[in-house]
Order: sequence, then structure tokens, then C-alpha cells
Amino acid sequence: MQDHPTQSSSDEIDLGVVFEKIKLFFKSILIGIVQVFQFFWKHKFVLLGLLVIGFVLQYYIKSISEPTYTNQFLIQTNYKSTEYLYDKVNSINAKIESKDTADLKVIFGNAYARVKEVEVEPVIDVYSLVNESTETKETFELLLDEFGDFSFVEDKININEYPTHKLKIHIKGKQDNESIAKKLYASFAENPFYEKKKNLTLENLQEQLLENKTIRSQIDSIIKEQKGTLDFSTADNNSINFSGSQNLQGLLNLKRLSLETDLELIEKIATEDEVLKIVDTTFGVYDDEKNISYLVIPQILIGLYCLVFLLVYLKKKILNFVN
Repeated sequence: MQDHPTQSSSDEIDLGVVFEKIKLFFKSILIGIVQVFQFFWKHKFVLLGLLVIGFVLQYYIKSISEPTYTNQFLIQTNYKSTEYLYDKVNSINAKIESKDTADLKVIFGNAYARVKEVEVEPVIDVYSLVNESTETKETFELLLDEFGDFSFVEDKININEYPTHKLKIHIKGKQDNESIAKKLYASFAENPFYEKKKNLTLENLQEQLLENKTIRSQIDSIIKEQKGTLDFSTADNNSINFSGSQNLQGLLNLKRLSLETDLELIEKIATEDEVLKIVDTTFGVYDDEKNISYLVIPQILIGLYCLVFLLVYLKKKILNFVN
């Protein structure tokens, strides 16, 4: 009967120790925050001086160095040339990193050294992708269930599914950005394999247009010959009914289908007349990400100054603990 009060008293002591430890933990955090503010206040003039020196150095460095500008092509990849585009970009970047001046000079001319990097990324349009077909929609739903979010749409394996891509060329200095960027695009666009594929496809599309035109001309001739034997009557919904020729409605439907097909063919000819079809371009845009911010050097100086005092403080703490 005497064991229960003893155990209860022991539990109360253990809880008291735990709460005391928690109290000391939060107290140490508050003391640390106060010490940080005390440090900055005590060294405010030195830190302010370092901040000014950092801004001056950063301004000087930026004034003697050329900033980087970005040039962008919004490109539609035709004839399954997406992987080809990405491989060419990787190849150019490898040449830039290895300083393969011979090949770079062939592409960019004497300004090859100013090209810092080439990037390409897809323009992700999930809605267009899903609405392409029922199979695509079902695949998209399965991937969404598997991943739980839309992160899979950015995977490299899906780049072929997107028709439009951003090609970026980062160039040091603002002079001749447009001409240098166009040289890169021209080197990508000139490919004998895809050029031959493009020419054959365009010839085929033109032949289909001529064939559709011939079919419509024949349909018109047939209708004209039967015009005298046709009986036109108007239905309640104001549509015209034809009698006297069982095949006439079929001919009219065929002509309408031919006209609709022509629209699709003309659109293909207009959008697929180049292997890499330029949708839009921008040249010589100042790139904040590729240029050093005015805060970089000030942050480095202040960070190094604080790091020295932090190391000294930790050294004292370690010595006190050891002693």
C-alpha cells in the first residue's frame, strides 16, 4: 500500500526536471537572440563601413565588366526535331565549357568568346497536352495518380510532347546580340536530314491541295449537269432537301469535307514551313539572374566579419566546457 505514493512522487520529480530543461532551452535561445542584437549594435559602425566598402567595390566591378544579356527564340519544333534541338544545345554548352574555339568560331564568328551559355526549355501547356486525344488524357490521369502532383510534366522524358520551346542565348555585352543569336539559330535550323523531310512533306501537302481542288471541280461539274433534274424543297428548319439524285447529298458532304481538309493543310503549310519555326523573338534583355547583384560583395564582407567573431565565441565556449 505504500508503493503508490512513492512512485507518484518520483513521477512529479521527473516532470519537474523535464520542464526545467525546456525552460533552460528556451532561455538559452532568447539569450542567443539578445547576444546577436548586442553584437550588431556594438559593431554597427564597423558593419556600416563594410557595407559601404562592399557597395563601392561592387559598383566598381560592375562598371569595368560587361553585363550579360539574354536573347530568346520561342520555337515550334516540327518533324520530331525536339530531341535534335536539345542535343545541339548540350553540344554547344560542352564546347563552351571545353573552350573548343574552332567549332564555336564557325558558329558565332569572331564574337564566339562572348557567348556564355545556351539554354532550352519546353513551354509546358498541360491543357493542350491533355486535350490532344483520349489516350493522352488517360495517360495523364495515371501519371497524376502515381506522382500526386504535376511535377512529372517537367521531366525530360516528356519534352517531345510539347510543341513549343524557349531557346535562350546568354551573351556578354549588348553589342550585336541579335546577329550573334541569329547565327546560333541558323546553325540549328540547317540540317540536311530534316530539310529533306520538310521538303517532301510540303510537296505532299501541296499535292493534296491540288487533288482536293480537282475533286471539288469534278463535284461542281456533276451538280451542274444534274441541276435541271433536281427538285428543291424547303423543310421546316429552313434546310434545303434534294430529291432526284441519291448521291447528291454525298457529293456535297464530300465537297464540304474537302474544304475543311484544305484549311488543315494550309495551316500545316504555314506552320511547318521550317524545321524550327520561330514564333517570337526578344534580343538584348538585361538578365538579373546572370549578373552579379549589388548586394553580393557587401554580404560577403559582413558575413566574413561575423564569421570571425562567431569562431572566437565558439572557441571560448569550447575552452570553458573543457576546463
